[in-house]
Amino acid sequence: MYILGIETTGAFASAAVMRDDQVTGYIKGNDRFSHLQNLTPQIEQVIKESGIALADLDVIAVSHGPGSFTGIRIGVSTARALSQILGTPCAAVSSLEALALNVAPMDSGVLVCPMLDARRNQIYGGGYILTEEGPKEKIKAGPYMLDEFMSKTENYRRILLLGDATDRYGREIGQLRHEGVDIAAEGIRYQDAVSVARLGSRIYAEGGGVGYSQLEPDYMRLAEAERKLRRKQQEG
Repeated sequence: MYILGIETTGAFASAAVMRDDQVTGYIKGNDRFSHLQNLTPQIEQVIKESGIALADLDVIAVSHGPGSFTGIRIGVSTARALSQILGTPCAAVSSLEALALNVAPMDSGVLVCPMLDARRNQIYGGGYILTEEGPKEKIKAGPYMLDEFMSKTENYRRILLLGDATDRYGREIGQLRHEGVDIAAEGIRYQDAVSVARLGSRIYAEGGGVGYSQLEPDYMRLAEAERKLRRKQQEG
């Protein structure tokens, strides 16, 4: 089974093709937030590297959020278009859960916490114990104030943090929790299409495939413009 993974929720777009858990094509961009220009050529390249045609794809897995609102829209729109044209089912993948999969299964006493910068001292975060069967959610994925999320990790002896929130809020994280905190190495710290494809394969195998019309973004909160509009409507 060939599965295409699309990741656009972070700063660097990436695409990957996997067959039976083996990567057959992969590319990650070097330009920050240039997803609109880069994603289609990236997909074309990984298809070519894999020696297949687009029509040979069995599943299109896309990271549908949370993360960059613009990036999410680009990734989901691209996956929808391919799915509609090819008649290929999609797998909607959580960017947080996929990010946790960057880490190999480890001691059950370590909580793996992907954390994405949501600005204004807020994050999108979740907590997972990694097993051979995949990530097991222990802290519900969602939007949090930084201190609120960190307080939920207090029952765990060790936590491993991933995501761009570790870059932005490193000092604050250290002030909120003094011991038992590790930050993942840079090579696995950020979102990646290989993990999206891997998780998408599992979702599809468990009956989680959807048609293009059912594929929806998961922003986890309203955009700033939408919040202002709703506030004006309520005040008016």
